[in-house]
Amino acid sequence: MLKWCPYCQQFLGETPDYKDLRITHGVCATCTPAALSFSESHLALAESLRDVQQGLFVAGLSGNLKAAERVIDAAVAGRIRAVDILIGILAPMLYKIGEDWKRGAVSVAEEHRFTAFCEEIFELIAARVDPVSDACTAKGAASEVIVMNAPGNTHTLATRILSLWLTNKGTPARLVREWESDEELLALIRHTQPRLLLVSMALAEQTPSVVAIAERIAELPTSKRPRVVVGGYAIKAGLVATIPGADLVGDISSL
Repeated sequence: MLKWCPYCQQFLGETPDYKDLRITHGVCATCTPAALSFSESHLALAESLRDVQQGLFVAGLSGNLKAAERVIDAAVAGRIRAVDILIGILAPMLYKIGEDWKRGAVSVAEEHRFTAFCEEIFELIAARVDPVSDACTAKGAASEVIVMNAPGNTHTLATRILSLWLTNKGTPARLVREWESDEELLALIRHTQPRLLLVSMALAEQTPSVVAIAERIAELPTSKRPRVVVGGYAIKAGLVATIPGADLVGDISSL
């Protein structure tokens, strides 16, 4: 389930069952003192999240970008942060369409059309995301987190969403789209010394390549070795149970 704070409308993360994409509510640390004064207005704001979720999904199925833009504008006007729409609504939509494809509810062509539409929605929302600090965007700045796809995973939208969300939260994240060799990746890690290496897996067939990356990371000195964390559809759907040298995380906000 998708957990949001009904006071500040901040996305708090996911909670099992990950296949259940209904919206539930928790209270963030900042809003905890206000939790005793829950009102009808907070309930109305909470309900509006479900409208955003449904509105974007319907717009995606019909390919109606104008309808999606109206939903996004209304959400932002209603105090829902654009970056939280990305991570708390758009990213789960990608998971849902993957599940629908797996059980045969949508065709490969329909899945591709929906994903392409989500790319357009991403651009709409990203343009509305509050600017990040100079420290997070400076060219050559150290990266606390490196985000990358598993070799063979060609879907880049989820990692783009995650990178923008992390950076907007004040955690400098570098998105690595491709690299020519494992040595190139290791050189980047040695240079930037990130705390985390986040790898997104789409399919279980990508496991051997991720195992190989984790093995190379394990060869680095302890002081230069990031924690390897693997997420993505293959993990959330339970297609992969373990990867030596890596932690499997269904909810990235738990890090």
